[in-house]
Amino acid sequence: MKESPRIDMVLDEQGFRRVASLFAGGVQVAAPVGCDLDTFFCRCLGLDPDYAATRVRTVFLNGRPVDDTSRAVLAPGDEVALSTAMPGLVGICMRRDSPIKSFRRDISHDPAAGSSPRTGADGGGTGLVTVKLFNFIALEAGPLLLARGVYLSGERLARAVAGGPGVLSVTVDGRECDAQKLCGEARQAGEKVFFLRATEEKKGGKTGGAE
Repeated sequence: MKESPRIDMVLDEQGFRRVASLFAGGVQVAAPVGCDLDTFFCRCLGLDPDYAATRVRTVFLNGRPVDDTSRAVLAPGDEVALSTAMPGLVGICMRRDSPIKSFRRDISHDPAAGSSPRTGADGGGTGLVTVKLFNFIALEAGPLLLARGVYLSGERLARAVAGGPGVLSVTVDGRECDAQKLCGEARQAGEKVFFLRATEEKKGGKTGGAE
């Protein structure tokens, strides 16, 4: 991956909600080529293994529901979508190891389908994987992921910054920057990729995020 400009932001509640809305459309995370989803959850997203196993009940890899996350491996450009257990019959059917998963056999992820170019954990190098978080997973795991850092295009960064409301401070590659200026430069950058870390300043001056 080419070196991307690094953006660090501290946000108030309004600004943080706006930036967190990026998760539904997807953000990119660096991942070792060939790592399995279990490794990706813990090492790249920072999720606790118990949380990933018990709370993340619906997993899609490139649009296909996944049952065995230990056998689903990643390649650059893949897309991973995570959710809690979704309601209704369709939601039950799409869950990991659903008792009625046979009804979606034709669309389920097949670990063998991509085994040739992707075998082996940490198969060499890193690449960007798109991550989408929905419902409670976005609320619970999203702040941790933003604090660790995500990659996104300048166009999407500009929409998230939105000219400055809710942005308490911004640095670009370690230098202080005006939020409105960043918004304009990011919009002009278009599809150029930026690395964003964002934390929310709680009431009382405390900043949330990864420790």
